[in-house]
Amino acid sequence: MTNCVSIAVNTTSETAPRIASKEAGVRVLSWNISGDAFVREPETFRAFVKKAQANVLLLDEVDPSTTEDQIQSAIKGTTLNQNDDWYINFGQSGGRQRDVIVSRLPQESLPEFSRIIPYPEYEKDRIRKRMIEADMAKYAKSLEDGIAVNGVILRKEGRRLLVVSMDLECCGNEPDSWEEDKRRIETREIRKIIRQVINRTHIDGIIVAGDFNLVSTGIPLVNLSGPYKPPHAGLIAAELYHQDGMTTWIWDGRGTPFPSRAMDFVLYSPNAIKLKEGYIFSTEDLSIEELKKMGVQSESSSKMSEHLPLIAEFVWQ
Repeated sequence: MTNCVSIAVNTTSETAPRIASKEAGVRVLSWNISGDAFVREPETFRAFVKKAQANVLLLDEVDPSTTEDQIQSAIKGTTLNQNDDWYINFGQSGGRQRDVIVSRLPQESLPEFSRIIPYPEYEKDRIRKRMIEADMAKYAKSLEDGIAVNGVILRKEGRRLLVVSMDLECCGNEPDSWEEDKRRIETREIRKIIRQVINRTHIDGIIVAGDFNLVSTGIPLVNLSGPYKPPHAGLIAAELYHQDGMTTWIWDGRGTPFPSRAMDFVLYSPNAIKLKEGYIFSTEDLSIEELKKMGVQSESSSKMSEHLPLIAEFVWQ
């Protein structure tokens, strides 16, 4: 196992749900759930969410057949005060890799994200040709599904927080691969949409999280960091570690030719919000007593997904 150095971390309601604690900040759980883990293993998923005590769940790579009832069932009883009011917003773009934003904070859906987010035509044609040349024509159809991204505005303490969840193209370790090329296109388009939202409406802070599939260069991460219209400027990555305070891998490459590494990140606007606390959650890091208390096993994380959840709590500056 190889440790990686961390870089630098539609449905709405008119009645705002209560949050577990008035003093709580915006506590985010960002997780590439790899399809339908909360349907296959709802008890384990519920235990993870309860442990995180997050009031915002950013779930990427969600199977499009997932229903609101399935998610509501999986998160029922995960809050400290037993109030199970949650808002759920399903991303429309990304085909089989949708982004779902679940929160106990009131949500405002955004027209910029409430649709299939297309690849620019000239870029789509270019990438399609590269896929065919690499004998990967079977993936060309996915270009019609749009970019896997979703975004909403969350309201917290009278302020407006733009929250974006996304899942970039996987694989392609070489800098000149079509996959890396596609990731760069995706991040440029997502950055463009974020700028459109900022220009159209008032935003106090920004969080962008998800699976960056950072297996080649750091350019996709740099693209999404900005720059954005003042006062937002540039985003930085939350510095998150395993329980040992040193390990930073999130994608589990054990048993594969590839090293375990940090591929998922939480970016935020440091001028508006600051990281209060956060960590990378893995059941392998827990003691026997902690595992028993949660009702899970040491291998539960690896059974749920090849990616680990990121948990980060932010407070207003």
